[in-house]
Amino acid sequence: MSKRLTILAMLLSMLSIAADKSIPLEVFAEPAKYKTIQISPSGKYLAFTYEDGTEVKMGVLERETLKPTAGFEFGENRHVVGFDWLNDERLSMTVQTRVGWLDGTNPRTYWAAANADGSNRRVLWDDRNLGSLTMIDTLKDEPDHVLAVRRMWLDGGKVKLFKVNTENNKQSYISDSPKAAAFTDPGVIGFGTDTKGNVRFALEYDNGEDENIPDDDTISLHYKNKNSDEWLELSIPSVREQQPFFNMLGTNKADDKAYFISNFDMKENDTYGLFEFDMSEKSINLVYRHPDVDVRSGLYGKDGQLIGVYLEPGYPEYQYLETDENKAEIKLHKGLATSFPGQFMSITSRTSDNMKLVLAVRSGRNPGDFYLFDRKEMKISYISSAKPEVKPKQMAKVEPFILKARDGLQMYGFLTIPNGVEQKDLPMVVYPHGGPYGVSDDWRWDRRAQMLASRGYLVLQLNFRGSGNYGEDFMRAGYTEWGAKMQDDLTDATKWAIKQGIADPERICIHGVSYGGYASMNAVVKEPDLYKCSIPDAGVYEMKVQWDEADSFKGPGGSDRKEWFMQRTIGGYDMVEERSPVYHVDKLQADLFIVHGGEDVRVPIINAEILEEKLKEAKKPYITMYKDDEGHGFTKPKNRVELYEAILDFLDKHIGD
Repeated sequence: MSKRLTILAMLLSMLSIAADKSIPLEVFAEPAKYKTIQISPSGKYLAFTYEDGTEVKMGVLERETLKPTAGFEFGENRHVVGFDWLNDERLSMTVQTRVGWLDGTNPRTYWAAANADGSNRRVLWDDRNLGSLTMIDTLKDEPDHVLAVRRMWLDGGKVKLFKVNTENNKQSYISDSPKAAAFTDPGVIGFGTDTKGNVRFALEYDNGEDENIPDDDTISLHYKNKNSDEWLELSIPSVREQQPFFNMLGTNKADDKAYFISNFDMKENDTYGLFEFDMSEKSINLVYRHPDVDVRSGLYGKDGQLIGVYLEPGYPEYQYLETDENKAEIKLHKGLATSFPGQFMSITSRTSDNMKLVLAVRSGRNPGDFYLFDRKEMKISYISSAKPEVKPKQMAKVEPFILKARDGLQMYGFLTIPNGVEQKDLPMVVYPHGGPYGVSDDWRWDRRAQMLASRGYLVLQLNFRGSGNYGEDFMRAGYTEWGAKMQDDLTDATKWAIKQGIADPERICIHGVSYGGYASMNAVVKEPDLYKCSIPDAGVYEMKVQWDEADSFKGPGGSDRKEWFMQRTIGGYDMVEERSPVYHVDKLQADLFIVHGGEDVRVPIINAEILEEKLKEAKKPYITMYKDDEGHGFTKPKNRVELYEAILDFLDKHIGD
C-alpha cells in the first residue's frame, strides 16, 4: 500500500471513531417508542406497548391511518408486560409493578380488558392476596370469553378451570384439575390447550414417596384424546435429582401430537430439549436437543400449530419441525427470515385469515424494527422502529465467544466491539448482568454496552455459572457461589480477554447493575490488582442487611424466602462476612464510583450507605451518584444521560487514552 493510501486509511479510521463519539448520549437513554406491536384479528388495528418514564403504557392505532384510537396507562411504576387480542375489537392487558428497569417480575398482577376504542374497561383480576387468575386461551366460538386457570389460597391453592366473560368479568366454573391437590403437594400445576382451544392437557409433578431417593420423581401428563372428555394419564419417570423442567409448547395441526420442552431424561450436564408426545402411540420421543444451550420457545403456524423452536447458541436460530403439514408455513417463515440478512426475525402476530403478519427484526446493532407483511401483495412494509433515533449502522458489532473457566466449565459471552479501531489492547469494561440465576445476556442491542462502545470501550458480557440458557445444571452450578466461583468466572473471562490480546491489562474497569453491582464491588476487593476501577450500581454489599430490608422478604412467607435466598446465594449465615464486600474494603486499590436509586425496594440504598461508612473508616476514596427519584436501575432519560456522562468522565480519567 502506498504512503498516500495508508494516510487515507488512517484518516477514514479516525473519522469512523469521531462519528461514533458524536452520537448524542440521549440516543442511548431514550425510552422505547415501541416495545412490541400486534395486529388485530381483522387487521383493522395495531396495538403496541411503549416506555414513558417509570411506566410501560399501551396504545391502539388504526392500521391504515396510524390514527390513535385508545391509550392505556396504570400509574407510576406500572408496566404493561403483556397483552392479547381477544377478538376483533377487544384486548386484555397484564400489568405488574416494577420499580426500576431491572426490577424483576412482581407477583402482584393486574389483569384488565378494554375495547380498541378505549371503551368498556374492566378489571378482571387485581388481588394476589386471594390467589391468581391466568388466561390460557381465547375461545374462537365465544369471542367475549377466555379460558383461565384460577388458584385461590383459601382453597388450598388448587388449580381450577374457569371461563371468564371479559365484558362483565363473570367467571364461570368449568372443572377441577384431573387430580386436585393443595399447594403443599405440587399436584397439577396447569392446563394446556390444542389448536382449537380445547383443554387437552394438564401437568402434574410427583416428588416421589421417599425423599432420600432423589431420582424417583415423576411427571404425570394428563391428556384427553380428540373428541373425548376422559382424562388419561401418562407417567414420565425423571432421572433428575431435582424436579425436572417441563413446559408445554403446543400441538401439531392434527392435534394428535403434543410438544414440550424438558430435561427429565438427563441426569447431569443437561439442556432443555424438544419432545414429541404421540397420543395414539402413547410414546414420547426426543425431537431435538442442542448440546450446549436450551430450546427456549416455540414457533407457530397460522392455525396455532408448532412448526419449530427458537434457541440462542450465540447468534439466535430456529430449528424447524419438517413435516408435510408444516411445509407451507416453514417455507413462508424461512422466506421472511432471509429477507433480513444478519438479523433475527420473529412473527409477533397475524390476522385471522393469515394474510397480514407483523414482523419484529433485531440484531446486536438494532434494538428492533417492525414490519407488516401483506401475503396477498407479497410485500413487506416498514411500520416503525423500537428506537427510531438509533441508527444500526452507527452501532458497534456484537460477537459471541466461548471460554473455559479454571475448573473446566464451558462458558459463553458477548463482546461489543468499538467501530473503527484495531481489536488490540483496547480499554475494556467488564459488564456482568443482574439476576443472577436464570438470567442471561444474549445477542441483542444493549443500551449501556453500545453507549460505552460508542466512546471506544470494548465491552465484555459473560454468562457466568448461574446464568440461564445453558441448562439447569449450569444454573445450579451458581448456587451458593455469590462472591466465589461466580466471581472467579468473571476473573477468568477478564484474563481471557487479556490473553487474546484484545484488552489492555492496564485499562480494565468493571461495571454492573443489581447482581452485576455486587459482582463489580466484589471484584475489586477479591482481585485488587486486576481492575483499575469499578462502577457498582444498585448492588448488594451487605448480605444480612439485604435480607432484612429488601421488599422480596417482607409480607407473608418473607422469613421463608429469606432463608431460601440465603441458602441459595451463599450457603448460610456463617458466610455473610466472607461474601459481603463491605467487610473487605481494606483490600481496595481501584477507583470507585457508587450508583444507587433512592426508591430502590429490591436492593435498598442502605447497601450503598453502609458501603460508604466502611470506605470512610478505611480512608478509601470514592465518588457517588444517588438519585432519590430512581428505583432498581435508572429509568428517567434525564437521569440516564447524567449518569452516562459521569460514567464516561470516570472511565476516561482512569482507563481512557
